[in-house]
Amino acid sequence: MPTYIYKAKDIDGNLITGTLEFDTLSSCIDNLRQKNYYILDIKEKEDKKDVFESISSARKVKVKDIAVFCRQFAVLINAGIPIVTSLATMAEQVENKKLKKALSDVYEDVQKGKSLSESMRRHSDVFPMLLFNMIEAGEVSGTLDNVLNEMADHFEKENNLNQKIKSALAYPMIVSIVAILLVIFLVTNVLPTFVSMFKNAGAQLPLPTLILLGLSDSISHFWYVYLGDILLLVFMITRVLKTEKGREFYDALILKIPIFGPLNIKIITSRFTRTLATLISSGIPLIEALSVVERVVGNSIVANGLKRAEEDIKRGNSLAEPLKKMKIFPPMVIQMVNVGEDSGSLDSILKKTADFYDSEVDTAVSQMTTLIEPLIIVVLALVVGFIVVSIVMPMFQMYNFVGQ
Repeated sequence: MPTYIYKAKDIDGNLITGTLEFDTLSSCIDNLRQKNYYILDIKEKEDKKDVFESISSARKVKVKDIAVFCRQFAVLINAGIPIVTSLATMAEQVENKKLKKALSDVYEDVQKGKSLSESMRRHSDVFPMLLFNMIEAGEVSGTLDNVLNEMADHFEKENNLNQKIKSALAYPMIVSIVAILLVIFLVTNVLPTFVSMFKNAGAQLPLPTLILLGLSDSISHFWYVYLGDILLLVFMITRVLKTEKGREFYDALILKIPIFGPLNIKIITSRFTRTLATLISSGIPLIEALSVVERVVGNSIVANGLKRAEEDIKRGNSLAEPLKKMKIFPPMVIQMVNVGEDSGSLDSILKKTADFYDSEVDTAVSQMTTLIEPLIIVVLALVVGFIVVSIVMPMFQMYNFVGQ
């Protein structure tokens, strides 16, 4: 009998996790719903895999792949092709192996009579939580093709946002790596040659040269210690970030760092408003929509604030009030949410706000790149300048000594 791992919320909003054994997934879901649980995530516990299979399954499905899948699936459904046939077609043509395997499993489950959303929920490591929640709403309302088109638009915008961020960070990272490698080469290969020449000439080495020489000897003879320290540091940071307190510290820090902090707030705002607008426009209740948004904002501080917002809304408060208490979202967002709630058009107001902050992210990314590039050049110039000075100073001393 298969074992199912689930995450759910009870009627008081408390998070419940556990495992249940049932013959089918639908039986397990029915059991949880009888307990008045709102299911956040449920999947079958998998057997242990071999090393190669584990590595293959660890690869994530890109947002771009999900966007293409939603768009093509919507076209097939809109053309009147049955869901089962559409799934078979999609499973054949997708290139991502993990997505292909998941679609094949979904196809088999739907053939057995399970709903599309229920079948996709079993593969929560492949399909985003937002997607199968929206598909469930589309199945209930009979607007699955419209929902899939909305999801395609949503994930395309999400992919564009991710690409802009990667593009902005790519140049500084490449320049930084090249600069570090260049400095290591100068210190370990070029400098010792000059130092040997100076010593043979009997020149007294100045302090900057001695410092650089010590660094050169240290890197040359104990490079494995430096490499080990770097790997240990990366390992420790990774472990700390996996803890709840460590993640909260990191998420709070990136919201306050100059340059990066304001950019992160705009990215989170764009993601929050767009996702919430998409969910509400599909008829999903506000509290349930916030539960989904918590999982996609990508920041534990914001997610915890949204959990508190859920509690406030249950007590009869508006959404704008708890958002204001969080002191993270810009005043414009609070005002727009307030207007949307008063006018009964929260979804359309949020969509307009998301479009505005998408353009704000573009501007912020360009500004960040403009600021970082000269900063890297200045730092590189100082480092290389120090190395050059360390080499030139003994040369001047040698010339003076010869001239005397």
